[in-house]
Amino acid sequence: MVTLVTHNFPKDKTDSSGIFIKNLWDIIDEEYEVVGHEDFKSKNLFSYLWGGWRRLRRGKNLIVAYWIFPAGVLAYLSRRPYILNCVGLDIFMIRDSKILSWIARPILSRARELVFIGRHPRAVFEKIYGDRYRSKSQLIHLPVDSGKFN
Repeated sequence: MVTLVTHNFPKDKTDSSGIFIKNLWDIIDEEYEVVGHEDFKSKNLFSYLWGGWRRLRRGKNLIVAYWIFPAGVLAYLSRRPYILNCVGLDIFMIRDSKILSWIARPILSRARELVFIGRHPRAVFEKIYGDRYRSKSQLIHLPVDSGKFN
C-alpha cells in the first residue's frame, strides 16, 4: 500500500479538486490511502501539519507527496521515505520566494525521488537549484486520453 499525502483530493464524487490524483492512482490500480486532505479542511496550517503528522508517524508505507508545500513538509516531518511530485505551482512558489526556496531544500534533499509532470516546471526548478537534484529527478507526464478532445 502507498500513502498519498496531499491537501488536494476529491471529497466526494461531485468534487473535481485534485481529481487528477485520484484518477491516476485508480489507473495504477495500487492500493492507497490518502493523508492530509481531511486535515487541510481546518484551513489552519498548524492543524494540518499536526493532524497529518500524527497519522503518518505510525505508518510504514512509502509516501508519495503531491506539492512541496504543504504535503512535502508533512512527508519530511514523518521521517519516512517519500517521493515528491512537483506539480507546478509549488515550483513557481519557490521561484518567487527566497524564503520558500530555502525552506524547500531539506524537503527536496530527503526525498528519494523528485517527479516533475512537465518540462516547464522542471526547467524552472533547474534554474533555481541547477543540477543539485538531477540524479534523483525524473520527468513523467500525466497520462492524457486524447480521445476526449476530439
